[in-house]
Amino acid sequence: MKLKNILFSFLLILFFSGNILSHQKSQSYSSWKGEVVGTDLVVSVSSKISKAVLFNQLQNNGYRLDQLENYFKNKISSEDCFSQNPLIQDQGDFVKYLDKFVCSAEQPRFNFNLFFDLNLSHLDFSSQEKAGQLLPDFIISSDNRQISIFDENQSAELNLSFLNFLSFGFKHILSGLDHIAFLLLIIFLCANLKTLFFAISGFTLGHSASLFSSVQGLIVSSTNLVEIMIGFSILVCSIEVLGKKTAQLGMFSNLLLVAWAILTFAIYIFIPKQSLFFLSLGLMMFCYLRLSENYQSSLNLIFITIVFGFIHGLGFAGAINEIYLPKEDMLKILLAFNLGIEIGQILIFGIFSVFAYVLKFYNLGKLRNFATIAITASIFGYSLNLIIERSFLVF
Repeated sequence: MKLKNILFSFLLILFFSGNILSHQKSQSYSSWKGEVVGTDLVVSVSSKISKAVLFNQLQNNGYRLDQLENYFKNKISSEDCFSQNPLIQDQGDFVKYLDKFVCSAEQPRFNFNLFFDLNLSHLDFSSQEKAGQLLPDFIISSDNRQISIFDENQSAELNLSFLNFLSFGFKHILSGLDHIAFLLLIIFLCANLKTLFFAISGFTLGHSASLFSSVQGLIVSSTNLVEIMIGFSILVCSIEVLGKKTAQLGMFSNLLLVAWAILTFAIYIFIPKQSLFFLSLGLMMFCYLRLSENYQSSLNLIFITIVFGFIHGLGFAGAINEIYLPKEDMLKILLAFNLGIEIGQILIFGIFSVFAYVLKFYNLGKLRNFATIAITASIFGYSLNLIIERSFLVF
């Protein structure tokens, strides 16, 4: 029976560990600067997006990475202006698109179609400056792609308002497959509603602390390393669920330690500076899994949700820490964003809790256990894909 469980688990892992579409938040940051030259208004536009996000989305939509010029062509256009000099720059972690427009209107209207054809949930955060004067920042979404530049009475739908950031936080967690996967694993690991409540509270406490600290400048983190650690948090919890459901947690943790040691050694050969980072992650993973096996307590789960919640919070912070937030509105906007995340989390927990209750009500315990293992195995494969994919993008 023991061998059967082992083989069954690994067959599921192999079956579900293909190249599942990995999701990263899709957002860009644009700057609009206007300068009067003679009788014309010259508008300089620069828009940057993370390489990891852009390249994933281009590949998933069938675009070739060596033809970026073709993708960016005519994505920003205006009937009031004509383009002068489009340019693409490689800036380390980002790709930057620059263009200059000569406009005949003082408040020209633009059609902004960059990245929305790749991801409808994409958001662009724009700042604007005219003749050295800063004007209010605004958000461009798939529903509001026609914008009027240098208009102080910009549509309320585009402003950095409480409701817009509440909606942004809500959409951010619902569109983030990595965050949803982690929340599902928390549900699978909780034995009762009391533990689930404290686990949710721990996750909320962790990500709220890092979100506020990061945006306030108290913590400075590498976005790419945080993305790897988010994938790592999903990997650890998926192994814990699989190990407990098949009563093989000790063996799984030993095998994973060996595999991680081989990975760390390979990284040490090619990129020695980064080997310590992976070594520390591997030791943390092994210690936690062995603790979970030998010390059965809900405190383990609460502790790890606080730690991983802190890591996920740094990922949430990456969604807004490049936006210029007015100091007088900082607290309000952060509160709105965090509240939107909480509403999204509650919705996810609610949907899957109802689903689990229905299975229990109709006495379908075997189906529920099978579904748990199958979903967790697919999440395991997804987390491996995230770690490998994001590691290549960093290193």
